[in-house]
Amino acid sequence: MASKVTGHLGSLTPFETAKLQETWIHLLRLCGQDIPDSSSHHLPPDHTASHRQDHLQPQPNLHRPNAAGNSGAVSPITPTIFRELLWNFFQAEHPDVMVLRFLRARKWDVDDALGMLLSTLKWRHEQGLDEIVARGELLSRQHYSAGTGESQLDKNLVAQYQSGKAFIRGADKSGRPVFVVRVRLHHPDAQSPESMERFVLHNIETMRSILRSQHSSGAGEKACLIFDLTGFGLKNMDFHVVKFLVLAFEARYPEYLGVVLVHNAPWVFWGIWRVVKPWLDPVIAAKIQFTTSNGNGGGKDKTSGRLTEHIDPKNLEKSLGGTDDWVYKYHPPADGENHRMDNNESNRQIRERLKAEREDLVRCFEGATIEWAAKGLNNQGLMNGNAAGHGITEDDKERLQLAKKLQQSFWALDPYVRARNPCHRSGLLGPNGEVAMDYKGPS
Repeated sequence: MASKVTGHLGSLTPFETAKLQETWIHLLRLCGQDIPDSSSHHLPPDHTASHRQDHLQPQPNLHRPNAAGNSGAVSPITPTIFRELLWNFFQAEHPDVMVLRFLRARKWDVDDALGMLLSTLKWRHEQGLDEIVARGELLSRQHYSAGTGESQLDKNLVAQYQSGKAFIRGADKSGRPVFVVRVRLHHPDAQSPESMERFVLHNIETMRSILRSQHSSGAGEKACLIFDLTGFGLKNMDFHVVKFLVLAFEARYPEYLGVVLVHNAPWVFWGIWRVVKPWLDPVIAAKIQFTTSNGNGGGKDKTSGRLTEHIDPKNLEKSLGGTDDWVYKYHPPADGENHRMDNNESNRQIRERLKAEREDLVRCFEGATIEWAAKGLNNQGLMNGNAAGHGITEDDKERLQLAKKLQQSFWALDPYVRARNPCHRSGLLGPNGEVAMDYKGPS
């Protein structure tokens, strides 16, 4: 009998719950909440100053252009900025789901998980990642309206989508969204490294928006990534992008990959694999499997099989051996699709109202989380290592309801602060966050 999966929302052990509560206390202190030490209530000591010093100070020499196309020194991360970065990072997920990703990645060591999360938030700040997501393909239109023309980064981002080298389509047999990368369509010299970084981040952030925590096993929280190496040659190899992807999924987006399927790898790939494999964290390396069209052959590292062993044929396009006759097509931005981002009086009023409503929900969630964590740590005796189990409490129910309201508020505000992207136009992602894996494209 398979052991029960724990570590996810709805399947936490008492020990894991206590670690989650302890992490939240530290995070809310970093947000500026005054939560005093209280050994009688088993709250963890306040190490806020050391966390901020170790992980949140900007790099003194950070003046190069980032993936958003900006340059110049990055401002220090104050508690106010940290709080904004944190809640922007949560997006529409239950906040616990995100925090648990980092705890699982660091094997429930709270200090290590905090360090990883804080480092990620600083990196997002320095990369201008929220700006990348907000702009989408909108930036060129802004430049034109200002009379400054389209930047090369804008042109390159659109060119990547036009190429069809990466897209989301269908789900695997575990319910994970399938992200396909057709490596033969990538040519390293056709765009700058910064442009590819921006494209990669834009796609990962889009992938995040369609992941859903379906049940206590964590199904739906992770993606299935296919590298289709059909027709791959040395001219398509981009070591910079590979290194960037490795860093992203190991250090910045932990616990987002469920499985990585390397499909139809030609003989030339295996020499490259010997170079790339040592770069991989063992956790990532263990997720990699090799598949071929006929289920035979492949490398020495993994037993090869067919893609249809992982993905139902009806969810797999014909070029990959499935029965789905869908073919990727890029749909460019339509006139007026981002009209709610226009800075007119009506939009400003709606935007500010929705932001205020979301801020009220955030404050309620933070307050409920402090109560939940303080009570839980007191009952479980975390500081003495005597955690005891308990069922679903009223505090748990309150936080769950607030998380659902936060999700609704995110999607209500989203079109006023973020440009629509190819997933919106294709029908994959609906206006209220609904996901249609079998989307047919614009009607």
